[in-house]
Amino acid sequence: MEYKQKIYIWTVMLAGAATLGFCSIKVCQQFVTQPIQAMQIINWLIMLVLLVLCRALPVYIAKDKSIEVSFVPVVASAMIYGLYLTVVLFFLSTFFLFVFDATNRKIYYLLLKNPEKELFNAANIVLSIFIGGQPLILMGGYGDSFSFPYSILPAAVFAVVTITTNLALFILYYVSKGKERFISMLSRTISGVFPNVVSTIPIGIFIALLLNLDNGSFFVLLFILPLLLARYSFKLYWESYSMNMRTITALTRAIDAKDSYTSGHSERVANFAEQIARYMGLPKKMVSEIKIAALIHDVGKIGIEDCILNKPGTLSREEFEQIKKHPVIGSEIIEEIHFSRTVVDAVLYHHCRYDGCGYPCEGAVPIEQPLPAAILAIADAYDAMTSDRPYRSKLSDEKAISIINENSGTQFDPNVVDAFIKVLGITKSSAGSVMP
Repeated sequence: MEYKQKIYIWTVMLAGAATLGFCSIKVCQQFVTQPIQAMQIINWLIMLVLLVLCRALPVYIAKDKSIEVSFVPVVASAMIYGLYLTVVLFFLSTFFLFVFDATNRKIYYLLLKNPEKELFNAANIVLSIFIGGQPLILMGGYGDSFSFPYSILPAAVFAVVTITTNLALFILYYVSKGKERFISMLSRTISGVFPNVVSTIPIGIFIALLLNLDNGSFFVLLFILPLLLARYSFKLYWESYSMNMRTITALTRAIDAKDSYTSGHSERVANFAEQIARYMGLPKKMVSEIKIAALIHDVGKIGIEDCILNKPGTLSREEFEQIKKHPVIGSEIIEEIHFSRTVVDAVLYHHCRYDGCGYPCEGAVPIEQPLPAAILAIADAYDAMTSDRPYRSKLSDEKAISIINENSGTQFDPNVVDAFIKVLGITKSSAGSVMP
């Protein structure tokens, strides 16, 4: 699929170059009909500085994916200076970008470090701005016609179309690699990125209002600091999120390394648990927390001896008492990492039963099993039954489902059992197998 991605990259770059050439001609025509004043040049330079600053400080959401807060000055520039000059100014900012490499503590000029990537990114956004600018031209409310509050609607439409186009071109880059599907990646990207970028639209409109004032460009310079502070806050949020995900990945790998027989078990349980939670219509945050709990639900096995975990025969009573400690050990480990109460309780109670028995509930006053733990309990039990273990061979899917049905209302929450059976039916009908 490498050649397809190369073709896509060069197609975007050539289309971007043609768009840039067209916009440059339009800007030159404006210069011919209207004499350039010194204050205009200063205003354009200030906008260029703002674009460079924002583009030089992207927010990385993955190793090779980032969000630029440069969209804020793009909106402002389009509303005050028009589409064509905005495209030209944005492209010019590409030649002033440097990046600091924290690994070797060196600063690199981006166009020399990775020219193809930077030119592709620039062409992507140039095309996005140009396409987003077409409804802006039709609606008016920019340049000399800029007025508040009428211009809010054209600015919002311009922003939404530009962002959508940029995301589509960005996603097609990965789709052309043959490892992603457009619709699935679009839904993930829009839900995760789109709201955060759209929230910057009011800031762009506010800067446009400042630029529309006499000597407004100098007020914009004062606005740069809080804008960069907002960017820094956004960066801290993503770094915190990334660190949590890296912690979860490390814990999952530690579990697999400890118990080779259950390698991949946590990922499968997480898949089932997430599907059940979504089917039951739980809030998005809780679905995410249930998935996290499923990924690390067996982390307490780190504190159990290998000879017990991998024993090929039946466990003795003393050995089973050791195994029963892993939910408590696991909850204590993740509590120290400051996971949410939902995650901690799901890990702690995933071996408790609906009727109040199980462990660590056994012998205690019966408590109501938390719903996340009930979901995790069924997902965990089903995958355990349908996987090979050192003490027995795996059961058939039908046998495992039968056992879960038989224990509905005693070991398992009946509502979760119903949801699980329906999720398995949907998965089986869509994929020809009950396994995800």
